[in-house]
Amino acid sequence: MTETVTAPSGEIAAPNDVHLGWPATIAVVGAGRAGGALAAALTAAGRSVVAVAGRDPGRAGLLAARVGARPAPTALAAIRAADLTFLTVPDAAVAGVAASVAASGADLGGRGVVHCSASLGAEAIAALRLTGASVGCLHPLQALAGAESAPLFRGALMAIDADPALRAPLRLLADDLGGRPVELIPGTRALYHAAAVLAGNAPLAVLSAAAELLVMAGLLPDIAEQGLLALMEGALANARRVGPRAALTGPVVRGDIATVARHLAALEERPETAALYRALTREILRLAGPEGREEISEMLNGHRQGGTGLRAEQRLGGGADCSRAEPRTRHASQGVPTSGPQRSTSPMPPPGAEASAQPAPVPQRTTSPDPSHPTEDPTCQ
Repeated sequence: MTETVTAPSGEIAAPNDVHLGWPATIAVVGAGRAGGALAAALTAAGRSVVAVAGRDPGRAGLLAARVGARPAPTALAAIRAADLTFLTVPDAAVAGVAASVAASGADLGGRGVVHCSASLGAEAIAALRLTGASVGCLHPLQALAGAESAPLFRGALMAIDADPALRAPLRLLADDLGGRPVELIPGTRALYHAAAVLAGNAPLAVLSAAAELLVMAGLLPDIAEQGLLALMEGALANARRVGPRAALTGPVVRGDIATVARHLAALEERPETAALYRALTREILRLAGPEGREEISEMLNGHRQGGTGLRAEQRLGGGADCSRAEPRTRHASQGVPTSGPQRSTSPMPPPGAEASAQPAPVPQRTTSPDPSHPTEDPTCQ
């Protein structure tokens, strides 16, 4: 038996009395971070959580005591104890729990069972329809971390995918929790989940990468993280107020190619971070719009940071280097100061050559270009 089995009649069993007061009782199967947050939030909203089951009986018992429920020894026992049961188990366990309960042959007519996975639709627990239960999915788009995070439901999107009899009750529950119930276009669950991962996890990876750079710049790790969190919170507050595009700040928005070039040069010794910087800066560029920022786009998409970025930096006064172009071992941001000594006309030694103890004779410069070096940048003339 798998999760794709449907009832022989093709009909969907419905709770006997779906109205504003249904479900009168709720059970939670899974006492981890999501289950703890959901049970606490439902209790705070005035809903009656009567049973909690979990792989760890001790953890389930603690959560049950916290919300005034009783611990249930199995998932089936929890489902039997309530009108509506939430499966807050890991994604990989959702179908298995449903199939195990369905295989018991229990009569669950009039009850509803709902999982809370972001990546799976209601069909993941379709096996339970054989028991007479209605099935569905309610996923809160929020980073839940146990009972203490229950307030995070307020304002969160709550994606609902359910049998017809469960849709109205689930929307009411979402309203009770202060959430915003939504329904997805069929077949788009993977897009929804990808969006959740990008918004909920990618910023944490960016925070870690940025903190490492600040540590390299001399800050202590905790000071770096707290400072960046304050910056991120400010950016999010601005985005909430005026929207992402209007909230953008920084060199890309200003069209400041010289600064972006210096960033890339500084990151050359950290290729993974440089790749992350390039990818995210392309997205910033896409959000800001390409008008007036074409050179930044060319530099980000180029195979070498030197050429376009260095020339643009020179044009914009960002530390121009008017000596012959050197091998790529020198970063673009490490140009020869314009206020330094006059450039010699002697040819540059090949990379790796050691300087002689005595200065080499200086040959006369001819009018023919030196084929061993690139031509000089016209902006330095």
